[in-house]
Amino acid sequence: MKIKDFMSTNVVAVDEKTSIHDARKIMEAHKIRRLPVMRKGKLVGLVTERMLLEAAPSPATALSIHELQYLLAKMTVKEIMVKKPHTVSPDMPAEEALQLGQDMGYGAFPVVDNGRLVGMVTESDIVRVMTRVLGVRIKGTRIDLKVTKQFGNMQRIMGILDDRKAVLLSLMTFLRPEEGDYMIILRIQAEDADPIVKELTGAGFTMTYVG
Repeated sequence: MKIKDFMSTNVVAVDEKTSIHDARKIMEAHKIRRLPVMRKGKLVGLVTERMLLEAAPSPATALSIHELQYLLAKMTVKEIMVKKPHTVSPDMPAEEALQLGQDMGYGAFPVVDNGRLVGMVTESDIVRVMTRVLGVRIKGTRIDLKVTKQFGNMQRIMGILDDRKAVLLSLMTFLRPEEGDYMIILRIQAEDADPIVKELTGAGFTMTYVG
C-alpha cells in the first residue's frame, strides 16, 4: 500500500505571510496540529502547533495583553517555520514512510508530486493503515512460530493452512540474528484452530504463542 492510498488530500495550508495568531486560529478551527507553508503555490515550510505555542510570549512577561496581541499579529509563520521540510512521494510504500518518520523523529510529512503539494500524511495515518494490513481488527487466531532458515518451511506451513481451509489474515516474519532463526507470526480464521496448531507442531515447528 502506498502513501497516495490513504493520505489526506484536503490539505489546509497557509501563506508564509500569515500571522502566528491567524495560524493558531486556523489550526483550532480545523482541529489540526500542522500547517504546510506556501509561497506562490510552492511548499516552502511547515509549522506545528508546538512552534506556535513556543513563539508566543510567556504569560509572565511584563507586556500588556494589547502589546502581546500586537506582537503576535506582527509575527508571521515565516519567522518560525521549518524551512524546506522533508517530503514524501505519493508512491512511497507505507512502511518506508513509517521507518523514515521513526529515523528522523517526524510525526508527519507533506506529500509532494512533481513539485506540487498533493497531501499530508501523519504517523497516525500510517499506523492505522498498517493495522488494516495486518488484519488485527478482524477476529482470528494468532500463531507464533520459531522457524529455521531451511528452504521449504513456508511451503509446508501454507500447505497445512490450505488443507485445513484456514483463511490467512496476515503474515509477518522477522529474523532473530542472536538465535539464528526466524519468527513467523500468523493470524488466521478457522472454525477450529487447535488441529492446525497440532499439525504445525507435528511438522516440527515450535510454537511460542497461540491466542
